[in-house]
Amino acid sequence: MGRIRVLDDPTVNRIAAGEVVERPASVVKELIENSLDAGARSIDVRVLAGGRRLIRVADDGSGMDRDDALLALERHATSKLDGTTDLHAIDSLGFRGEALPSIAAVSRFTLRTAQEDGNGTEVEVRGGKIIAVREVAIPRGTTVDVAGLFFNVPARRKFLRAEATELSHVVRWVARYALAYREVRFRLEHGPRVMLEAAPAESLVDRIREVYGQLSERLLPFSVDRPGLRVHGLAGRPVESGPRRDGLQLFVNGRVVQDRVLAHAVREAYGNTMPRGRHPVAFVFVEIEPEAVDVNVHPQKTEVRFSRSGAVHDVVREAVASALSREGAVPDLSDLRPSGAAPSARDSIASSALSYFESRRESAGNESWREAGASVPYGRGPSGARPAGQGTLLAEGPGVAAQPRVAPWVPLAQYRDSYIVAEGREGLVLVDQHAAHERVLFERYLEDAEEDRVEVQRLLFPLTLELAPDRAVVLEEELGEFRRLGFTIEPFGGHSFRVDGVPSVLGDLEAGPCLEELLGEAATTRSATAGVANLRRKLITSAACQAAIKINHPLTDAGMGQLLTDLAATENPTTCPHGRPILFRLSLNEIERGFRRR
Repeated sequence: MGRIRVLDDPTVNRIAAGEVVERPASVVKELIENSLDAGARSIDVRVLAGGRRLIRVADDGSGMDRDDALLALERHATSKLDGTTDLHAIDSLGFRGEALPSIAAVSRFTLRTAQEDGNGTEVEVRGGKIIAVREVAIPRGTTVDVAGLFFNVPARRKFLRAEATELSHVVRWVARYALAYREVRFRLEHGPRVMLEAAPAESLVDRIREVYGQLSERLLPFSVDRPGLRVHGLAGRPVESGPRRDGLQLFVNGRVVQDRVLAHAVREAYGNTMPRGRHPVAFVFVEIEPEAVDVNVHPQKTEVRFSRSGAVHDVVREAVASALSREGAVPDLSDLRPSGAAPSARDSIASSALSYFESRRESAGNESWREAGASVPYGRGPSGARPAGQGTLLAEGPGVAAQPRVAPWVPLAQYRDSYIVAEGREGLVLVDQHAAHERVLFERYLEDAEEDRVEVQRLLFPLTLELAPDRAVVLEEELGEFRRLGFTIEPFGGHSFRVDGVPSVLGDLEAGPCLEELLGEAATTRSATAGVANLRRKLITSAACQAAIKINHPLTDAGMGQLLTDLAATENPTTCPHGRPILFRLSLNEIERGFRRR
């Protein structure tokens, strides 16, 4: 007798359940999707013991008659596809016909459903076996009870986490679909406690306010339309980033997804405004023609594949970046507190940004605003030396005529030769001088590189670099990019290279160690992500960090003023290229409250 045999139905159902049902939250997700596909306008979810004891999802959707109720418990039975439907143009959340039979196979399952008030059907299932079918008088809609999840699969049940952990996953899924379908009423109860209640909302901001509270007030809206594609949503400011990836929520045609293309596009939009290890808070909604996206790539339907992923990636990046580019407010000290701290009252983002850009426009009236050279020394001098005329400052740098200009912030002092204390319209500003100079150099260097006008300084004595074999391969492959960045480099035989010139932005830095550092960055970037633009930004970030003035570096008053003016002229004056904060404001209101004058 052969060794290959066909598995029996109970075993097949349990295997399918293992793909679809991972934990109580998986059950909640599948049942909510069925309710939404049924046109429900109200969905109530109730769980006990984090979903271990009971999961109940009740809706007011279209319901089913007796025959459909029984057929829905068969594998691959669905109302969402027919024989002529293109599987690659799906416009419903569910379509596989696996959810109900998979859930019923590993629980004590009860389905109550009715197409009209008072005339319904109840089906009881135990471990995948139907044990009772009866008529019941219930309102129109469907209610599903799932008790004792994994009661007959103890190996799966022991992998469930603590009650609080499982409950958190349930709450997360209900909240996500509450955001995606703001016209639907959602309610989630855990025992006697109401965990979430969201009435139908007119706008996404209103729904986020219902679900996440004050977070909605600090988000930046965005919307971009292209033929067959619309991307819209809300993005958090970089200072509100978090240590976890789940702050980024992605939706495609109303479906909650986890997609690398979309996630990468959002990260690129934030660029270098966040430190390593921090992740953005954003709600991104993609509306695309059904035939342009394949949702049939994962058993739990949480992943998608786009037919034109590059185009979708670029539109998402553009959309999120458009919101961030409008945000230039100087953060308050309270903005930089750890994310676990309680939010404090503050002026609106709009008013803060308006006052900040008003001060920038006043300073920008002088044509010499951007004339200072890329490697301005910022007036090294004895700490505490205070030239007269601190309300104005002089342009410094090669070929720049000295002339007065008004600074957006007036420098008052330098603290520990590392931080600039300045006065602005709304209070005091504390600036990290190294991070500020980094930002200035980064933006100037990047702009020059992209326009092929990087200034090169020739080395008096050419440098010969002997590289390790792996570094030599990196340099050979990226030689064109290094030349674009201002490095005059030629192969010199074997693993050797001759360096005749370096970008002027590097100043007095030693070319050898600097290039070694950049090659290490290039090797890491090449192995992690593709794209010349990404590599260029990484290299320029590293070069700017090396060339920027350091902490414990005394500055004159004029030098501090020049640095503040140059910083205010950048596109993003609030974070350094690595994403760390550059400055924060201590407002007059906070100062007066501290001294109890308010």
